[in-house]
Amino acid sequence: MAGRPTHAACPFEFNPPRVVVRYGDSVAVNCSTSSTDHEGMGWEATYGGTGLEDVNFVIWTVENLTYWTIQPKCYIALKNGSQCLENFPVILYKIPDRISISVLSHSGPMVEGTEYQLQCDIQNVAPLRNLVVRWYKGNETVKTQTFNTSTREPEDVSSTLNITPRRFEDEVEYRCEAELVLGPEGPQPSVMSSQHLHFPVYFPPQDILELKDTEVDVGSRTGLKCSSNGNPRPEYSWTYHRAPNVKLKNDGVSLLTIEQATGENIGYYTCYASNTLGKVSKRARVSVRGAEPVCPMKLSTESVVVEYGSPVSVSCSNTTSVEEIYWTTGPQVVNDTTWSVVELLDWDIRPSCNATFQGIGRCSIPLHITLYKTPDRVSISVLSHSGPMVEGTVYQLQCGIQNIAPLQNLVVKWYKGNEPVDNVTYSNIIKTPVNVSATLMITPSRDDDGAQYRCGAELDLGPEGPQPHPSVTSEPLNITVHYKPCINASRLPLRIPVFRGYPEELVCEAEGYPQPRIQWLYDPAKHVSEAGGNLTVSEAGLYNCTATNDVETSFIVVEVVLKEDYLPLIAGFVAFMVVVISVIFVLIYSIYYKNTKMGRYSLKNAKLSSTPNGNVAQDGGRDIPLPMTKLSQPNIYF
Repeated sequence: MAGRPTHAACPFEFNPPRVVVRYGDSVAVNCSTSSTDHEGMGWEATYGGTGLEDVNFVIWTVENLTYWTIQPKCYIALKNGSQCLENFPVILYKIPDRISISVLSHSGPMVEGTEYQLQCDIQNVAPLRNLVVRWYKGNETVKTQTFNTSTREPEDVSSTLNITPRRFEDEVEYRCEAELVLGPEGPQPSVMSSQHLHFPVYFPPQDILELKDTEVDVGSRTGLKCSSNGNPRPEYSWTYHRAPNVKLKNDGVSLLTIEQATGENIGYYTCYASNTLGKVSKRARVSVRGAEPVCPMKLSTESVVVEYGSPVSVSCSNTTSVEEIYWTTGPQVVNDTTWSVVELLDWDIRPSCNATFQGIGRCSIPLHITLYKTPDRVSISVLSHSGPMVEGTVYQLQCGIQNIAPLQNLVVKWYKGNEPVDNVTYSNIIKTPVNVSATLMITPSRDDDGAQYRCGAELDLGPEGPQPHPSVTSEPLNITVHYKPCINASRLPLRIPVFRGYPEELVCEAEGYPQPRIQWLYDPAKHVSEAGGNLTVSEAGLYNCTATNDVETSFIVVEVVLKEDYLPLIAGFVAFMVVVISVIFVLIYSIYYKNTKMGRYSLKNAKLSSTPNGNVAQDGGRDIPLPMTKLSQPNIYF
């Protein structure tokens, strides 16, 4: 170490003039004098002190210096009785055990614009007056701190740094260093540095970019782009009139795509970018060429069917933000989202829900009301006719319906028995109650006698109306059908033969309603017998059967043809022929029997023979063989 002059008052010289000792190291200092006018000199110290020695130099030595407040003094006793004393400066130092950096009263990311305090903790360092703390932001020194304290023992000490981070400092690293500056005579201990402190800087979303108004043709595709810078990364949301052809995609930025644009897409689209620190928004308008805008409201029911005098209640809701919403019925305004009537009696009421939307303006949705009333009475009758009907005649049935509404929803249904035969509808739009009639043309047949017709008035009010449909049915109309007589031709042919001597009964039967009356017309000169509508005849001629009822007269003219009865002659002839044929058969059989069973024989040249092969003629009881020759069978003639 370089020396320096001693205190001028004392003739001392220290070597070294001052010492800087690491805690626990050894130390040795020589105190010498050039004066000869002294009785002795020495060191006064807590450790390593010496007594008074008659020398010109004395050494203060400590092998393991650990006493922080040690202050050795070199003294000399002069011969004049005075004493000169001087302190020797000793600096005992210790480097820190640990140095660390942290954020006071905070953890996690920092928020832009907020002030935070960083703290550098230095443990067990001495002496503080020689300590220098330096703060670094990246490689830039931002603060240097020293400590004006006389404390010589080791202490824990902290240094703080106030910062207000900005978004561009998101990647900046902070650190602190502790250095003991022990002077030019002292050692140069290594600088201790803390770990690097890195923290993200959060900041709210910035103004939205790239979002602007757009116009698109109907049926075409368009899109809106919304982007903002923020940390944490902003989340995006949109407010607009929801439509099924709108799709969103968020990937750092938010893309709103409209496929096949319609009038439902017309309006303002507001994009919101938000994170935990804030929220920003921007609005753009989409126009669709060739399409009309829609009203973003919805009724609880688009149409309502109400019976006359009944209550009704319909609510109106909006599908996007609304500034004002109310109902109007003519000049009346109802400042509510619900329109209610306890007893609906107005046939021409036209309520509508109205709303004002920011950027869209005022729009309204009408409520379609069908007020209906079932008829007071439904009746059925026959037009321009009374009494029984006649088969084959056209008649007109009329269904009278009183006080029904609305006419355009009326369906008149005609029934024959339980079978529907016709429906009548009306195209006239009449909301108020009216009297109306419907007709049905019929041509009854005899099978329709006793049939029942009825008509019903039914209000088909659509799917919103009551189910089943309200209806009123008339009382049944029973019809009676008269029809002309029909003579049974199968029982009465147009031509009938009569054999002389054998009378024939002519049967005249007829079907009709009312029951027909039977009458025969013929030549009075004819001999006939009439009973029960049947006529017994035996002479040729024309006979007229007439069947008559209230509807008509029918007749059949029967021609009776007289024929001779040849049956007895034919029978006699047949019997005669049978007898003749029988006689002939008997004769033929007799001849055949004689020729085949008896035969004719010749005895010419007959001889007796003993051979058993000859024919034998019998004579009495004795067999006498006689030779015979069989003759041919002669032809037989009658």
